[in-house]
Amino acid sequence: MKKTIRYLLFLCLTAFISSNSPSPAAAFRPGKDRAVFFAVTTYQNGKLSNLQNPVKNAHDIAAILKSRFGFETEILENPTQEQIIRKLNDLTRLYARNEDGKHPSDGQLFLFFSGHGMSEDENGYFLPADADPAAPWQKGIAYEIWRPKINNINCRHILVTLDACYSVRFDPDWKNKPDGQFRRPGEMTDSQRALANYETYKARVFFTSDNKEDQTPDRSNFAKKILEGLRSANATDGFLTSKQLFANFVEGATPTPRAGTFGDDEPSSAFLFYDLTGAPKTTPVVPAVVNTEADDRAFEKAQKRNTLESYQDYLDVFPEGRHAGACNTAMAALKPQSNTAPPETNTGNKDTAVMPADGFVLVKGGTFTMGCTSEQKDCGDDEKPAHQVTLSDFYISPYEVTQLEWKQVMGNNPSTASKDCDKCPVETVSWDDVQGFIQKLNAQSPGRNYRLPTEAEWEYAARCGKKIKNYLYAGSNDIGMVAWNTNNSGNKTQPVGKRKPNELGLYDMSGNVWEWCSDWKGIYPSENQTNPAGPPSGSSRVVRGGSWAASRNIVK
Repeated sequence: MKKTIRYLLFLCLTAFISSNSPSPAAAFRPGKDRAVFFAVTTYQNGKLSNLQNPVKNAHDIAAILKSRFGFETEILENPTQEQIIRKLNDLTRLYARNEDGKHPSDGQLFLFFSGHGMSEDENGYFLPADADPAAPWQKGIAYEIWRPKINNINCRHILVTLDACYSVRFDPDWKNKPDGQFRRPGEMTDSQRALANYETYKARVFFTSDNKEDQTPDRSNFAKKILEGLRSANATDGFLTSKQLFANFVEGATPTPRAGTFGDDEPSSAFLFYDLTGAPKTTPVVPAVVNTEADDRAFEKAQKRNTLESYQDYLDVFPEGRHAGACNTAMAALKPQSNTAPPETNTGNKDTAVMPADGFVLVKGGTFTMGCTSEQKDCGDDEKPAHQVTLSDFYISPYEVTQLEWKQVMGNNPSTASKDCDKCPVETVSWDDVQGFIQKLNAQSPGRNYRLPTEAEWEYAARCGKKIKNYLYAGSNDIGMVAWNTNNSGNKTQPVGKRKPNELGLYDMSGNVWEWCSDWKGIYPSENQTNPAGPPSGSSRVVRGGSWAASRNIVK
């Protein structure tokens, strides 16, 4: 049964692994993705040379975004400053109101600026058709002013692309970055991880056509590389991420471009190009791994940094690349010794991540019936109705977090049931306490992203995922085999991992302590769901699994 009392948690990683399950992208994207182009070829005052390619490039990119990826597109040819500002303000208003559902906040907005650009007094400007290069602050689009305004548009996923000289100035931290490498964690080639994170986190991403205040030629190689990637990338997962687009295609442009994040970007999000129609019939499909130049360049960067994160960055984009084997070998050498014993025996110093990812259990995704069915007894109203849930792969800790692990991260021990028992699970911690623990744990664990499991993930893991045998408890029909409860606990918590695990190798999913989930408590929906995260709000959070003080510990 579900409870909402002050007992503990189970941690899992937001590291979703690719599977053969189909992408649900095409089912829900239509009408959510929009692209607006500001393309200037003709300048009004004669002080700026006219250009040949921005409008053509805009039409070419807009066409593939519309035909292959389902974007609604709009092109403003030779716009003035007033027209650009009016359009950006209109977008702010339209997304704020979302009239008739045409500008949903959970959609995507692609903004493309192409034309002249310049820098003046530590600021960068995109130059509209009526701009005066002698006074860019009068008629230019100043990045320092419009970057935060674009950030405030009520659209969760925004990608700003600037094909103009000095466009690197759009990056608020451009002087402090050694290169333009796209290092955002979380936006992986792994389809399931990207989709799961996409629904939750806000994305603010940019591409600029230069990296170090370079001149960008009229015949833009930058725009050509974007177009090449959108046309020919092999979106085998059903979509292309902006990281894939940049690393495999755009990064090879001349001069060297830059990519990064701005504003309220949240690290685990992504900007995705959903392939709604399949590969274009007029263009041969070129798998990303065939782009050997980009492959070699990415591996060279990984070697220079020589960190777990840098090699993982490479594998995220080139999972089957020419250097994948070398990356795995290098990562194995950099990783701490793998733990085969329960994590509570890890007595490393406080600066060491206490729960390394290679100590977690991979739970293969699948579809299961969540909630109480009519055949089951002792069902609470909050466990109904039973409904189908499809989950992506995820990792989860095989043990409850111990008092020792809590002390290593937080410097205190709030437990009262079995005080000062390092191997016992920490208890008497609130959901907010747990969020503080996770925040500090992530700060101590570069390259990791720990979180609480959703209720659906917890139940699927407790039911043993694809290895389910329909036991009443998590691993057995005999409660004494798998769970510490009021009959055998001695009226206190017990060291983790001492009872029989379930088929996935997870311990104490029934009994010992209640375990927090990330969801708000609420009524189950009746319709099928994919990677549900629970209600958007509520009065209390969900805990699952039973405890040492409960007479029955039923996983339903």
